[in-house]
Amino acid sequence: MKKLVFIIDDDPVYLNFMKGHFKQMPDFETRVFQSGPEGIAALETTKPYLIILDHLFTNAPDKTGLDYLKEIRKKQSGVPVIYITGLNDEGLKAKTKKLKVADHILKNDAFLIHLRTAMDKLNQPPKGILSKLFKK
Repeated sequence: MKKLVFIIDDDPVYLNFMKGHFKQMPDFETRVFQSGPEGIAALETTKPYLIILDHLFTNAPDKTGLDYLKEIRKKQSGVPVIYITGLNDEGLKAKTKKLKVADHILKNDAFLIHLRTAMDKLNQPPKGILSKLFKK
């Protein structure tokens, strides 16, 4: 069964990058939402494997990805969220970490590499003493 990824972003360039990226990975399928409310509404009926969430939305300038992230946490607290943004802001990064994002990625030339690395981290088995105690 394919792993469902929600992509919530209104930037057509980055949406095309991500859709193309996921088409190359046969274990995944994507659902794209160009507004936060659309993505949040879909959480009522579907639990995705992963959510990729943008920070700024030109179609909703009064809200940011932080607002949507809080709503996601209320509806689907266990779903990993990769937060993406064009803003290189340490304060924003601290806020997203506090809301327990799986990763915080800057939209730049290496964006897809960082996205793939973040996804690889999600698929890694736990490390440390607990993984040694609970080996299969």
